[in-house]
Amino acid sequence: MRLRDAARLSVLGLAMTFCTANAQTVEQAQALIELRKYADAARVLEQRLAVAPDDADAMFLLARTHAWNGEPTRALPLYERLLARAPDNVDYLLGYGQALGWAGRNEEAIEVLARAQRLAPDYADIGPALAQARAAQAAAVSPEPLLPSPTDAPRAAAPQTPERRRTVSLSARHDWLDGAYDDWSGVRVDASSSQRGRFGGYGAITADRRFDLDDVGVEAGALLPLGDTWLLQPEVGVVPDADFLPRYYADLRVQHTFAHGWIGSASLRTSDYPDTRVDRLAVGVERYWSQWRAAYTFNLTRLRDTHSPGHDVRLARAYGDGSEIGLQLAFGREAALVDTGVVASDVRGAVLFGRHVFAQRWSWLWNAGVVEQGDLYTRRGIGIGLERRF
Repeated sequence: MRLRDAARLSVLGLAMTFCTANAQTVEQAQALIELRKYADAARVLEQRLAVAPDDADAMFLLARTHAWNGEPTRALPLYERLLARAPDNVDYLLGYGQALGWAGRNEEAIEVLARAQRLAPDYADIGPALAQARAAQAAAVSPEPLLPSPTDAPRAAAPQTPERRRTVSLSARHDWLDGAYDDWSGVRVDASSSQRGRFGGYGAITADRRFDLDDVGVEAGALLPLGDTWLLQPEVGVVPDADFLPRYYADLRVQHTFAHGWIGSASLRTSDYPDTRVDRLAVGVERYWSQWRAAYTFNLTRLRDTHSPGHDVRLARAYGDGSEIGLQLAFGREAALVDTGVVASDVRGAVLFGRHVFAQRWSWLWNAGVVEQGDLYTRRGIGIGLERRF
């Protein structure tokens, strides 16, 4: 046998040995993953990469293993190495986007997954992953009360992400009332801290001026996960020496996350005003798909033994790296403020709202619209806020 032929056979043998070892490693790791032994699978793959650092199959499976094991930050550098070699690999982009979302970096996750969807619009797994990232981002921050009233729904639940997210925001709004009523205005400072599967909380300091009177209060709430799909959210507010706002309110909300982007919720709220008490039951459903979010809430308000039904409908579209614009419609009957008293009134309202990310950790919040409070008055208002994420 010639020396050159022997060398060729040797190289071929080494290549076959390499491929066989690679296949055996991946199969062994996959078997451990099926048994949910993620740490053991990671050790097998790390040993493989120690002798073959350019083995893309082992690196890809190791990245996914870290993510499935609740360690997305360990997966990110592996995905970045893979994408440096193959920037248009849709499987890598999908895994990278999911890991970013699980690490709480929703804006970046949306950008990566949107790029993957542009490259492969028919890839079935990308749409749900993108919808989940947009849902987490939308839940993280929502513009403060769009249609402010004594029966405002509780604030949105915290995003479902494995790393703690902290935010602080400052917002203000102004409403112009027709007839003989003075304008309304208000400012508030909000802070929140949340983490998937862990206790979270939020609070606010509020200052409102209506009917030539001023009320200052505080709000606080907790986010209590009950398993992977249930969330319990108690919230309270106190306004010492209240003139028109409730002296206190208490709200208990429960939320359940279903498959395919569906979320259901229900809440009970009681508000104690200077002259009366208002109770409200709210039942809602929300759906996320692709770049869209739709929500409907039915409210049943009890005031002086009279029950008034109301409806709230929202449709929003995400764009860019976590920004959103949407429309809110409200109609039915609700409790309304007249001077320092509370009465039941018909309501019709339409509001445009949005969130615009202008830097990695900074966002503008805004809303503008009109609300007809039966024959009492019409409010035309705008609101704007600035949020910083830590």
